[in-house]
Amino acid sequence: MAKRVSAMEVRKRFGEIMNEVSLRDDEYIIERDGKPMAAVIPIWKLEQLEKMKKEFWKKIEEFREIGSKTKREELESVINDAWKATKSKQ
Repeated sequence: MAKRVSAMEVRKRFGEIMNEVSLRDDEYIIERDGKPMAAVIPIWKLEQLEKMKKEFWKKIEEFREIGSKTKREELESVINDAWKATKSKQ
């Protein structure tokens, strides 16, 4: 679970927070006036999220290409494949 810190706290402890994120895989949610504004996560997790997003949109594009030529059952199968592809990468 991500730790919550204020923007002011991040200013004071940025180096320490970066070490915790990079060395211990900690995650931080940065808040301003108690509202979440940004997150600091390990770079490997960001890369993983970007890869999942790319795979998801690739599957959506495949869906669009075959959508007008395919039966409903086949379309549902493609949608399920896209869902499984993103879930298995988490």
